Amino acid sequence: MAVATGHVAATGGSHKQCNALLVAEVDKIWRSESVVKIPTGPTADILSYAFACLGQYDEDKPIFVDALNASNTFSAREARATVRKLIAGLKAHGLQEGDCVWLHAFNTIWYPLIWLAVIGAGGIIFGTNPSAPRSELLHNLGTTRPKLLVTEVASLNVAEQVAASCGIADDQVFVLAKTSQSVPAGRLSFLKLLSHGECGWDVSTGHENLLASRIAAYCTTSGTTGLPKAAKIPHSYVVAQAAMIEQRLKSRPYQPSQLVCLPVFHAFAAQLGLVQPLRLGITTYFLPRFDLDNFIESVRTYQITDAAIVPPIVTALLRRPHADTGLKSLRYVLCAGAPITAELQAKLYQFLHPDATVGQVWGATELGWVTMFAPGEKDQSGSIGTLLANVELKLEDVDGRRICTDLVHGEALVRSPCFFSDYLDNPEASASAFDDDGFYRTGDRVYVEGDQLYIDGRIKETMKVNGWQVSPTELENVLLQHPSIADAAVVGIYAINQDGLEVTRPRAYVVQRLPESSAARSELTAEDVASFLASRLVSYKRLTGGVVFVAAIPRNSTGKILRRLLLAKTPDDTS
Repeated sequence: MAVATGHVAATGGSHKQCNALLVAEVDKIWRSESVVKIPTGPTADILSYAFACLGQYDEDKPIFVDALNASNTFSAREARATVRKLIAGLKAHGLQEGDCVWLHAFNTIWYPLIWLAVIGAGGIIFGTNPSAPRSELLHNLGTTRPKLLVTEVASLNVAEQVAASCGIADDQVFVLAKTSQSVPAGRLSFLKLLSHGECGWDVSTGHENLLASRIAAYCTTSGTTGLPKAAKIPHSYVVAQAAMIEQRLKSRPYQPSQLVCLPVFHAFAAQLGLVQPLRLGITTYFLPRFDLDNFIESVRTYQITDAAIVPPIVTALLRRPHADTGLKSLRYVLCAGAPITAELQAKLYQFLHPDATVGQVWGATELGWVTMFAPGEKDQSGSIGTLLANVELKLEDVDGRRICTDLVHGEALVRSPCFFSDYLDNPEASASAFDDDGFYRTGDRVYVEGDQLYIDGRIKETMKVNGWQVSPTELENVLLQHPSIADAAVVGIYAINQDGLEVTRPRAYVVQRLPESSAARSELTAEDVASFLASRLVSYKRLTGGVVFVAAIPRNSTGKILRRLLLAKTPDDTS
């Protein structure tokens, strides 16, 4: 068994060897040398885990804070009492074990309390994006079949229509508002659930494997292919994930405070906003959603040390004049959703505290976080991190052969203690998500160097050009080095060649960078773009499918490029 050494050149310093990758010569599986004990037993449910450390820090300090109005807070003591009241209210309102509660809201300091209370009452929480169109909500609710809705005033109109279509009665709709007076006439205030005394949360009694089968939440995901599905998230997933992340966060040489601007109904932000604040006593400021001015002002006002972001936020910060003057307190910035280049990473470092860490996180809804960097591990290479404890990784080439050599690309398959249970009412997709050894097929193209992982696009997105595999991500990273290109995406288009055969040709969609003054405007042409890339890559990676100039690259909320939407665009300016 060979131990990989720390990758000094890529990080600017040696890594702690507890995160070194191990390769077993027999099974060719990459493993972290680090191991963390996952809580087990009849009280290792989500709520017992989250509230277990209340006596180890000041229970009366603010834990959840409204970043837009810092007078709105919950301490840990208040959070625990409020969760117990909500559990009593939900049960008094008829919530039964296994009932689904639909939470349709942006971030709020109430969100973690509702999330915990539904789970503590034996229900299954299902959070959705208030910006989602009606058709998407109908599809998701048709699968999850919620019995009760909690939503905000601003989202009430669409949510009520969808709820009625899905059989949710009016008396099962609660409006989340600051006061009962702000709830529309004829609608139930969520605050009414607080008037039924207190009730403890349900814990598993008997066999501890119940925690692996007892579902706490539904999370929407497309998996690696297909339409959105509902992943069933058990208690064991959340607790294992929290324990694995907690091991990497304990090394901070400063008193942390964090800003949550990403939606906590998404797997990346959920751990940071819902469980870790109570578990570790971290004061957490919530923005309803990302807004550039509010983000910078919140960091400056509250001297935030930690924040989780996605690549579009990175580019927005870098483009904002004088943004660096407000971000100097940031010492730990996590980025996920899509990879960022080493160049972007280097630029962001200039905006932050001198001792800051900009670390990428890689994972999936189905298995949570797989990699990360801990505070103090200063990556400058564009790596997506090192494996979390207890995680196993296989890399396979296109023929299914296992890879156990540095710098060789392959599809990443992962086995972890925090697996999802299955896709709700979709046994075919559930079965195809795993290989025969129980490894989840991520669909991501990954390689290892030293003890660090790097992502190089999606297997399904990889193009075959003249028999060669071409990753769109590689081409995009090169294009983004051009000073006049603000954003770019590459897709493969199909064409018929002179021999009548169908071939794939790389096409670039490019957003031109706006100059600071009209006098400095440069006329970037398709030929300029194609020549720039051709001078840096081998011939089969050239943009033989043309160049299209667009106003913006379509991305989802986590920054992933929506390539199918690009293919629908009319190539008005192709070369």
